Amino acid sequence: MIRSLLGRKSPPASTAADAAGAPSAPAPPVDDPGRRAQVDALVGRGIEHLDGKRHDSAIAAFDEALALDPDHLVALYQRVNARLAKGELDAARVDCDAALDRLPGQPDLLMLSGAIAASAHDPAGALDAFERARTAKPDLAGIDERIGEQLAFLGRGPEAIAAYDRAIARQPDNVALGSSRLFLLNHFGVFDRQRTFEEHRAWGGRLERAVASSRRPHLNDRTPERRLRVGFVSPDLRNHAIAYWIEGYLAMHDRERFPAHAFDVSPYAEDAVSTRLRARFDHWYRCGAMSHDELAGLVRGQRIDVLVDLAGHTGHNRLAVFARKPAPVQVSWFGYMNTTGLASIDWRITDAQHDPPGSEAYYTEKLWRVPFLACFTPDPDSPDPGPPPHVSRGHVTFASANNWAKVSERAKDAWGAILREAPTARLVVIARGGDETRVRDAIRGEFAGRGVDASRIDVLPFMPLPDFLATFRGVDVALDPFPYGGGTTTLHTLWMGVPVIALDGESELARATPATLRGVGAGEFAAATVERYVELAVALARDPAPIAAVRMRLRDQVRGSVAMDYAGLARNVETAFRGMWRAYCAPGNAT
Repeated sequence: MIRSLLGRKSPPASTAADAAGAPSAPAPPVDDPGRRAQVDALVGRGIEHLDGKRHDSAIAAFDEALALDPDHLVALYQRVNARLAKGELDAARVDCDAALDRLPGQPDLLMLSGAIAASAHDPAGALDAFERARTAKPDLAGIDERIGEQLAFLGRGPEAIAAYDRAIARQPDNVALGSSRLFLLNHFGVFDRQRTFEEHRAWGGRLERAVASSRRPHLNDRTPERRLRVGFVSPDLRNHAIAYWIEGYLAMHDRERFPAHAFDVSPYAEDAVSTRLRARFDHWYRCGAMSHDELAGLVRGQRIDVLVDLAGHTGHNRLAVFARKPAPVQVSWFGYMNTTGLASIDWRITDAQHDPPGSEAYYTEKLWRVPFLACFTPDPDSPDPGPPPHVSRGHVTFASANNWAKVSERAKDAWGAILREAPTARLVVIARGGDETRVRDAIRGEFAGRGVDASRIDVLPFMPLPDFLATFRGVDVALDPFPYGGGTTTLHTLWMGVPVIALDGESELARATPATLRGVGAGEFAAATVERYVELAVALARDPAPIAAVRMRLRDQVRGSVAMDYAGLARNVETAFRGMWRAYCAPGNAT
């Protein structure tokens, strides 16, 4: 959101004048054309400086303009943008609040205020600003999507999906909106698995029909056993959860037979993790600014044989490129625990734990099962797990560190039941905006409404990984949300010696944590029913003695399991790539 606003030169000209109850930005007096010209020149100069990334000069120009006309909307708006571009989030918030004091209810400034709050991981504050903007101007572009996003962060699933439905009704051809909505459907269990699959397939069909004319015949050499160029498309080849899953494969992949090409589609700057991953790839392309057609052209130009998607319907995905079929064999791997809905993606790499026989009916892709879906790379600076905290505290501490949007009403009911039956236990919730009073109160209120003393709930904000790992030294047992369970968080938690209680489900996303638990030899913490889930947690709260033994052995179990068998993973995945390519090269296959 912040970056999209930074790309705007000014609010739409009609915004202020048309906004209900919001004053327009007064121009300099009509009878003083010299002053008007001076202000316009200063604002224009400021925008030029902003475009040239000369942020201090831009701010100085906007300050001069505002000294002549304190209510000039564009100058107020762009000064905030300059602060954001400079990375001064607090100063941007101060300037935006001051601008709203002068122009209360101005919808573009409210949108900017919401974007600042969202960037500061304050979904409650962002939602408040966006809702005020919608009240001021109901047809404001992008408003329902912004509201839906914040509602999702606050765990208000049905409302979030309804907001996205409103946004899509206004822009039925907006591919990204439809993709975001599909992502949310995984979190809240609004539809059953069949309906969720149908929603994905319908989205994919619409997209593929829209881009059908851009497809071209593939000219790749169809020799079955030759060297294969494998491309990986991801916005997350940086300090992101995906990096913990791809790095192990890259460390062991056969660079001679399967040279790896990275198509980095992130809009963000590269970081230290990007630099580390770059060395693992044979070729690296920065593609974040490319259009879908340009990226598809690059893939074709590099003669990629097997193109792998690592994002699915997560943020900044490029499924629209895959819909253009730039590579003869296209594959979905980890990164999104569901079908993409695209018939143009030929295969999905999975395993029998995530997708047992019979799962094929819920995928547009064909399933290629390997022994284990992917491997995890722990942080090399992880602290030792230490003793279980209940020993010194006298009570068990449960924790949830997953996105609060994943915590369904059924999961909240189960956690409430656990805390009622284990009256001395406490629960730590790590959530976006957990340092904001409104977010803390909302989460605690969920449990108060379920008969649990809210003072037993500790709410913490998202935190850097070292702080997360240190926090989990103070956790006895983790509670996995459902139906959308944890992924990377689960492995970090197990690495810290903390058992994770999880509920088995029907879909891949609902089986993710149980599959991981079985893969590391901790399947006893996977429950077949909600009742069993509650029983497991309550039993450990009442008699925590077994926790110490589990804590001592879990890290070694993870280290010695398929979850860290990088060589085995590389061998199995590259066998899959070869098998997929052979199928493509088979006589009679005209695709």
